[in-house]
Formats: sequence, structure tokens, C-alpha cells
Amino acid sequence: MKKKVVVLKIDEYDVDVIKDKVKNAMFSHFSFDTLFSIGDKILLKPNLLMPAAPDEAIATHPAVIEAVGRIFKELGFSVFIADSPGGFSSYKDVDSVYEATGVRRVSQTAGFELLYPKESVLCGEFPLSWWASAAEKFKMINMPKLKTHEIMVLTAAVKNLYGCISGLYKSRLHCLYPTTEKFSDIIVKLYKLITPSLNIVDGIVALEGQGPAKTGKPKKLGVIVIGDDALYTDYVIGRLLNLAPHLNPLIKKAKESGLIDQEQLQVISEIPDVKFTDFKFPHPFILNYMPSFMSPLLKLFLKFKPVVNPKKCKQCRLCIKVCPKGAISMQESKVVIDYKKCIMCMCCSEMCRFGAIDLKKSILLKIADLLQKEKRGKNECHKI
Repeated sequence: MKKKVVVLKIDEYDVDVIKDKVKNAMFSHFSFDTLFSIGDKILLKPNLLMPAAPDEAIATHPAVIEAVGRIFKELGFSVFIADSPGGFSSYKDVDSVYEATGVRRVSQTAGFELLYPKESVLCGEFPLSWWASAAEKFKMINMPKLKTHEIMVLTAAVKNLYGCISGLYKSRLHCLYPTTEKFSDIIVKLYKLITPSLNIVDGIVALEGQGPAKTGKPKKLGVIVIGDDALYTDYVIGRLLNLAPHLNPLIKKAKESGLIDQEQLQVISEIPDVKFTDFKFPHPFILNYMPSFMSPLLKLFLKFKPVVNPKKCKQCRLCIKVCPKGAISMQESKVVIDYKKCIMCMCCSEMCRFGAIDLKKSILLKIADLLQKEKRGKNECHKI
């Protein structure tokens, strides 16, 4: 059976418009009665990275969550919402994320139940949040935000499954698998372990540039992408954004593993042959695109490191909490990074609520960055 991906043209966060178009797509193009049965518990799993307002395009927009939840609620299903933000592991922490992102308001008005951290469940090699374990028998609707990512270049349906991993264990995985290539292995393993019933990607307003958090910039794309397979959904999104497969770490790894077969893909698009050629990707991790034997020498010249902007830093200490190597500390009322310990995983930058951690690059790295961008611009992707 072919994998299906549907690209919808939706320009605004209008709950009724989103609800009608998504519902029509679900019943017209997917086998709804095969995927869901009356009595199923529907789990909406958005991307709620941190406390962020909807217009910052960091979290899945509450209008999309509400629209999808209402579809199932009106059909008689019980609807739940859950995520496990990396640096927010307590009940109070997660509640602050629900509040800031607008998810709490949606749950109250629409009658959805919010789920909170409690015990973890070991599934394979990963400790998953209890609601993500097979034992709970939720039917998951994976609802990511379309964003750039400093390590993975692009984050959408498959990467959003990383939010199923319990609390701060995410930082430990960054420590164990610091490079883009090794981290891609982890994301592919999660894809094989967790199978959402549907993937609904919020790309009405995406995040471009230095995503996936405060240093990224909102970018209106006007699309919602729906797929029955997370990997194929991301494959179509990469093509839509004119990102060549070999520059998309997840898709590159999936192709090498034989997980993508273009002959098994069916795309139904309301914007055929359209590509967003001006979408800005993050500064590439140059060393990840070069032969491994060259890396030790190149590190002497192609230097990059996270730096704290004291004008933006509020000394909340979240970066200290999430750093997997314990490389960040407070010294004389200032946040200090020990670069001998730092592995450049950028967890500190990703989780900073104030956009206070920037990526500082050497002159040679800036030149290499420009050359890589020029090369990327020349790459043509297959038409959708």
C-alpha cells in the first residue's frame, strides 16, 4: 500500500477553516475507519518545545491543535494532549508550557484533557513518557511545527517523536550522539519504534533561520501537510522547501537505510509544482558534511561555539540544567561556558527562552558557510 501525503493550502489560523479542510482530507485520502475505532483514546502530540507565544512559531499553533481535536471530539472520541519538553520535567514546568503556548485555553474551551509527567516506560533503548508507551493504547496524532533545526537542519514529523522521550534524557542522548550523523541514527530508531496514526504538520507559519527556538524567524508558508507515515511526510516537506535530500540529514540517513521508496509515495497537493525557494535554513554544521578523517585538522580552523549574549541572558539557569556535559555554570553572576567540555550539541541555544545563546563562527567557517549556501542554492529537487 502506498504512503500518502496531502499538502493543503491554508493561509490563516482560522479554526473552522482548518477543521473543515483537514477533516475532508482525512476522510477523502486516508482510510479513517481502518486507522480509528469508536472508543479509541486520541492523543494529540504537538511540538511544545518551551513557553512561547503562538505568533513566535516555535510551538504548534493552538488553532491547529483545537481544529484537529474538535474533529475527533465531534465524532465521539476522547481527546488528550501531551508533550515532554526537554528542560521542563515537572508538573509545574509542563503546566507553564501549556499556559504560554495557548494549549491550556484550548483544552478548557474544547474539552480536551492535558497529560502531565509521571513515570517513564522503557521501550527498546529509550525511556518514553508514560503516555507514549504502547501499554497506554493511545492513538497518536503527531502534530509538529515545521521548523529549522541547528543540528538536523529541518525538524518536522519524525523529529517531533523525540518529544516522546522522557524529560532530561534527551540531553543525555545529545551527549552520547553529538554529531548530526549519529543523532540521525537515534531519530531513525525512534521512527521505527513509534508509529503515529497520522502526522499533521503545522506549516501555516513556519520557523526559518536558526531554529528551532528563539533565534529562528517566523516565515509564512500557508500549508498544512498530512501524512500516514512520518518519514514520507518529512520527505515531501523537504522537497517542498527545495532542500536537496543529501543536505537533509534525516532523509539522507533514511535513504542509506533503504527506508524510502519513491515508487511507494503518493502526493496529493493543492499547490502542485510549487517550491519555497527562499526558505532560510540554519548555518550548516560544516564538519558533518566532510570526511571524518579530515575533521580533527579542520577543527583547528573551522571553529564554532555557542556564546552567551549578556544583554539577553536572564540567568534563569535552564541552560545549566539541560547541558549534557555539565559545561555551563554560573561564575560571578554570569553564565559561563567551558569550551573544553562543550560538544556543540546546541541544547543550550535550543532551550533558551530568551534567545540569549548565539553561534559564534570563525572567519574560515563563515566562508565555508557561504560556499555551502551557494551549493545548496544550485541543487534542484524533484517536483512534487
